[in-house]
Amino acid sequence: MTKEVWKEVSVCNGKYKISNLGRVKSMPNRTRKGERILKLNKYKNGYLNVDLCYEGIVKKFLVHRLVAIAFIPNPKDKPQVNHINGVKDNNSLNNLEWNTRSENQLHSIRTGLRSAKGANNSQSKLKEHEVKDVFNSNLEYKKLSLLYKISIPTIYDIKSKRTWSHITNLL
Repeated sequence: MTKEVWKEVSVCNGKYKISNLGRVKSMPNRTRKGERILKLNKYKNGYLNVDLCYEGIVKKFLVHRLVAIAFIPNPKDKPQVNHINGVKDNNSLNNLEWNTRSENQLHSIRTGLRSAKGANNSQSKLKEHEVKDVFNSNLEYKKLSLLYKISIPTIYDIKSKRTWSHITNLL
């Protein structure tokens, strides 16, 4: 079993501590003598956050970022924190690592958390039914381009099955 270790949340002037297990506690102050474990909230996307008083204002902080900032060196100044096992509410130290955006996206594809194909690709401008319509259309490429707000080379790639082949090969 992992021993719980606490470190100060650096941006909050000693008011809070974060643990290597992803728990947050407030420290004693003028109105309260003891420490108190804080309730974590879950965003719709699955990440846990906590409300902390920062410069006199209550702000939401992502728990996994607080853990990473406190416990994981980041000599290459990578901007994102990745959940190694893909479980967004597992904020223990051994499940977190610093990543670039592209490393994080590749990890999510490799682990099956996200698909890079078709409409699941974050760069996609089309839905699958629109690809089918483009593929089957007899309209000029320029008209299709204007209609779907995509480039003429993209129309060509769909029609020649260079892209969206998982859809166009079924037609």
